[in-house]
Amino acid sequence: MKKFYVVLIFITSTLGVAQIKEKELPLLERSITLNVANEKVPWVLNRVAQLANFSFSYNSSIIDSELTVTLQAENFTVRQVLNEIFKGALSYKAKGNYVILTKAAPPPVKNNSVTIVVSGYVEDASTGAKLQQVSVYHKPSITSAVTDQYGYFRLKLEKRTDSLQLSISKKDYYDTLIQITASSDQYYIVTLKPIKPNRFEAPAPETKTDSVVLPSFKEELSHPYYSEPNVQNISDTLYSLVQVSLLPFIGTHGRLSGNVINDYSINFLGGYSLGTRQIELGFFFNMDRGDVRWLQIAGFGNMVGGQAYGVQTAGFFNLNGGDVTAVQLAGFANTNLSNVHGVQVAGFANTNLGKMNGVQVAGFSNYNNVASYGVQVAGFANLQRGNYRGSQFAGFTNIATDKISGSQVSGFFNYAGRVRGTQIGLINYADSVGGVPIGLFSIVNKGYHKVEASADEVFPVNVAFRTGVRKFYTILTAGFKPEKSLATNDTSVWTFGYGIGTSRKLTRWWYLDFDLVSQHINKGSFTNALSLHNKAYMGFDFQLAKKFSLATGITFNAYLTRASFSDYPKLFTYHTPNDFSVNVKNNNLTMWFGAKVGLRFL
Repeated sequence: MKKFYVVLIFITSTLGVAQIKEKELPLLERSITLNVANEKVPWVLNRVAQLANFSFSYNSSIIDSELTVTLQAENFTVRQVLNEIFKGALSYKAKGNYVILTKAAPPPVKNNSVTIVVSGYVEDASTGAKLQQVSVYHKPSITSAVTDQYGYFRLKLEKRTDSLQLSISKKDYYDTLIQITASSDQYYIVTLKPIKPNRFEAPAPETKTDSVVLPSFKEELSHPYYSEPNVQNISDTLYSLVQVSLLPFIGTHGRLSGNVINDYSINFLGGYSLGTRQIELGFFFNMDRGDVRWLQIAGFGNMVGGQAYGVQTAGFFNLNGGDVTAVQLAGFANTNLSNVHGVQVAGFANTNLGKMNGVQVAGFSNYNNVASYGVQVAGFANLQRGNYRGSQFAGFTNIATDKISGSQVSGFFNYAGRVRGTQIGLINYADSVGGVPIGLFSIVNKGYHKVEASADEVFPVNVAFRTGVRKFYTILTAGFKPEKSLATNDTSVWTFGYGIGTSRKLTRWWYLDFDLVSQHINKGSFTNALSLHNKAYMGFDFQLAKKFSLATGITFNAYLTRASFSDYPKLFTYHTPNDFSVNVKNNNLTMWFGAKVGLRFL
């Protein structure tokens, strides 16, 4: 007995759920099965209402009570049944639990055209299932509809010629056409044949890229409204002279805007189209799936999935997926996922994942991901991956990861693989330099590096680091008198300084050096007064081995001190050269000729 109650409860619950689901369906989309032969229309309507669990409301005068109907309908929707019965003579709409029938008005005629309504269902040819999100569109008038979740569509058109053609498209199905010749409302059941993949078709080879993120990013940029049915379904390209829109899909082209190439496009808040051939103006933003040419202006931003030509300007940003051949102006940033030819000016940054051939000017930074040429100017930094033919100018740093044929000029740091030009910055680094690096400190990996231990008439112990290239190198030097602190209690004397120089090759093992060094001479911890020793050196570098040489030469020295300061160190301890002094604006200048001898390593 208990089992009987359980089964009864289950059946009751199942029927209840089925009734609830049936009630959730719109009245005209409820499915019924009805077979009648020569039955009068009022009786058939009552039967349809009983099967679909609703009521009809209509004026009996609009229906011929003697009219008979023969119909075989298996799993037809109420809408389909009514279309079979009345053939478009009546119109109907659902309200509450009633379907209201009214006499269909004749299509309005205006300016030699008639307005007709085309409606119907789209089904899968294999299964008979209703297909949702199918695009139904009229190309000449750029008018479209999309089937709802029940596969139903309704499209209002102006018929100006003897016939018009509707296109029906859905992704993964073959397209089909409807030819309409009648000048009255039309109802269709359209079937679409699915596209079956070829089992023997070889899979497409994988495309190798530097980044796994890049392809999906480009796809998203090309199709920012990829879920929009018309964007997914329609492969046709539509053309229009002018588009006017308030927002994407709210404008003259409606939901087909993403499939239309316009000559001119005016977008008050924002617009979306397949492309633009002349001018596009967006008071806030412009979005194009394909190519844009000649002039694109946006108050906030431009997004282009294809190529851009001409002039592209935006108050905040420009973003392009394809090649750009244009002048780009942006208040904040220009970003391109492919190659660029032209001029880029941005308030903050220019970023190119392809190559850039042209001029880049940015308030903060410029970045190119592939070998490029031109000129880069940035308030903070320029970064170039790959070879670069041109010059880089930055307030802080320039970086070229490979070869640069040109100059790097920055306020702090320059880095390059190979340089065929000049580096000018506080610190410079390169693997090799064809020109000269100029800065406080320059390191050239395949350049000139020497550690020097030397002695002269003032300091018996000097250590210097010479780095750069032989054409031009910098010198960091320091020296001291060791006997002052070791043998007596007298105050120590020491020095530090900076210099520049050049070395000319005379033979395979013999070089001629010219150096200019300026150093501060100190007594004790530090001499807080003018104590500047300037030295010009000319000498020879004899290469004794691959990384070992002897250097010797003569110097001309000029020691500048303040006349009012008396606590200067004594310069000469071991040998006093012939010197002479002059007074220069309350400063003493002592000059003499000297010599230096040293050993160099590396």
